[in-house]
Amino acid sequence: MQIKPNLVSLFGLNIQGDFGGMTCYRSARQRFTWFASTTPKVQDSIPQTQQRATWATVAALWTAMPPADRARWAAAAAAAHLCITGYNLWMHCATTADVDILATIEAKTGIHLALQTENA
Repeated sequence: MQIKPNLVSLFGLNIQGDFGGMTCYRSARQRFTWFASTTPKVQDSIPQTQQRATWATVAALWTAMPPADRARWAAAAAAAHLCITGYNLWMHCATTADVDILATIEAKTGIHLALQTENA
């Protein structure tokens, strides 16, 4: 079910998240989307738990990264004409350790990107 944002913003509300068995978010087309929340029927597998932990760690490293370094990743993604953000590029390179893509982007853009996957 979609509700036009004008109706909700009329009341000064910015609704997103889970509410009483329903999930709401604003779509890329700026429409509110509501649907019934679901719960998994089976418990997470060990590989799923490990993968989520990896993604959480890499995301935390991005947050801890100095703003200048994050800006460099964003500039490299833009200069290489990628259809992703600097954060998406960082997440891919940090989770896959794909040094070939990293070297290609550095060679194409001339921007040095440090792939630091540990807290220093």
